[in-house]
Amino acid sequence: MNPWEILRTVLGEIRHHKMRSVLTLLGIILGTLSITVMTCLLQGVVETVWSGFADIGYDGVVLVMNRQARDLRDSAMFARSEGLQPRDSTVLLERAKLVASVAPMDFYEEIVRRGDVERKARITGATTTYPIVRNRSMEAGRFINEPDERAFARVCVLGYRLKRRLFGTEDAVGQNVSLGSRRFTVVGVGKKLGNLFVNDDDFIQEMEGLYIPLSTLRKFYSGEDGPLAVIAVKTGEVERLGDLKSEVEASLRIAHRGAEDFKVQNIAEEILRARQQTGDQIRSWQIVLGAIAGISLIVGGIGLMSVLLISIGERLYEIGLRKAIGATDFEIFLQFLAESVILSMIGGGLGVAGGVGITLWAGAFFPSGLPIQPGGLAIALGTALALGILYGIYPALIASRLEPVEALRSAA
Repeated sequence: MNPWEILRTVLGEIRHHKMRSVLTLLGIILGTLSITVMTCLLQGVVETVWSGFADIGYDGVVLVMNRQARDLRDSAMFARSEGLQPRDSTVLLERAKLVASVAPMDFYEEIVRRGDVERKARITGATTTYPIVRNRSMEAGRFINEPDERAFARVCVLGYRLKRRLFGTEDAVGQNVSLGSRRFTVVGVGKKLGNLFVNDDDFIQEMEGLYIPLSTLRKFYSGEDGPLAVIAVKTGEVERLGDLKSEVEASLRIAHRGAEDFKVQNIAEEILRARQQTGDQIRSWQIVLGAIAGISLIVGGIGLMSVLLISIGERLYEIGLRKAIGATDFEIFLQFLAESVILSMIGGGLGVAGGVGITLWAGAFFPSGLPIQPGGLAIALGTALALGILYGIYPALIASRLEPVEALRSAA
């Protein structure tokens, strides 16, 4: 048969049996819509979750912290050392095999004031390497630089939420805030951290705090002789975190004259385990939602086959007449199979269009929107095509095997 004739026949059937056609297509539409939305939604969730994990800033990082003496022997050994010091960063880099970057840090709490607005905030003393180690970026301005550190500069970088509490929508860069009795100039504002799926108290504390040069913090607040709170050490070879931990411990034992007055926490390994657990949960959701979408399509395919069988009963005269004037079994088979495929593709196209519309609407609730996945659209349409072929074969075989005389007699 002519392809256009087949298309005309299918569209004629849809037009003359509107309600039946809608019910036939509904299962295909819902199934392909589910696949489209599921694919795009899960991809958006995955990207948002991994973005939140990246904001945690501990990929490939171990943390070095001070350790308290447990007995008199420890106390005697610790007397040889001054604890964690900024110069330990130099030792770690000089002996580096796996160490890529080091960020010494110290903390202090102080009242931050701007005009009549004040907040108690955590001040983080940091160096230029902090954004590299902790994967931090700026919403406005810049981070602390080397001239700031050398000059004990009174400059600060505000956390995302602290900036809004002190300045609202006003530009904060270049303006002044007071940390206790000292005035500091704002040189930058950090970006928002975390999202709907990955959020914790550390994010809030960091966004409601601020950064100043480590040298400035130790000179004016925490003291220049005391030990640092923590040193973050980052490697580019995340698969060798155990070796990194051993390297850091060996380097610091030398720097501290044999005293193990520190402990190394392999926090990157903990983050890696959390990533794996989250990945397992996401895969479970993919299986569940995929099964739901698959069931919808199977039901839609059964409905399609049932309607085609009903259509054969209504078109016995047409089938008998076509065969009587020379149509072969294969041509009749091809006609009904094509009708099944066209119906399923119409349903698939409507389902995909609806899925894209829902995805675009739902994307407004995600910080970076929801991506339209071409692969998901292709899977949805491909599945609809496969169902059209699979569920169209049986009705097409029945129609093609009818005898012309029996078909005409049954129609009469």
